[in-house]
Amino acid sequence: METQLRLRPSLSSRTGPQLTNCLLECTRMTYYKKLQIQDNNNIRLKDSTEGDLGEYCWSKELKCTLGESFLRAYVVLPVDISAAGHEQLEVITSAPVATKLHLHASSTTVPESCGLRYDVTEHFSTGESETSFCVKLSTQEDVLGDSVLRCPPYLVTFWKRGPNQSNQQGEG
Repeated sequence: METQLRLRPSLSSRTGPQLTNCLLECTRMTYYKKLQIQDNNNIRLKDSTEGDLGEYCWSKELKCTLGESFLRAYVVLPVDISAAGHEQLEVITSAPVATKLHLHASSTTVPESCGLRYDVTEHFSTGESETSFCVKLSTQEDVLGDSVLRCPPYLVTFWKRGPNQSNQQGEG
């Protein structure tokens, strides 16, 4: 008889820039939807890195291609909807001030099946001095809410293409 263990997603076991199955599947679904709706923006998906005390973090130094301009950013939580407590999940930013993020309910190019989406555009478009952006998850029953995730969260950024866009890296 085989026993299946339910493990919490852990970033500490990852070495190097590995991609989660959730991120790969969401990338596939996002680009499929992008083609369907003829969205002309560039889209990038990026896995989180482990921060302090259960935080999920991303660098605020976003790479762009020359001619692109930053439009929007979303943190996507690949939630296990069968897990108890996913309805009470709270997403809180870490710095400079702890702020509760609100679920983004409008339609986006990122399919709903990728997970819960939280608009974090303002955290990447302001001139704050922090070099990284981190979130922490919690539920009413659990101090850490990452037990309801299928995979660690990831960041999705949208970029407007310039008229003469090239493939050279720029500062955004």
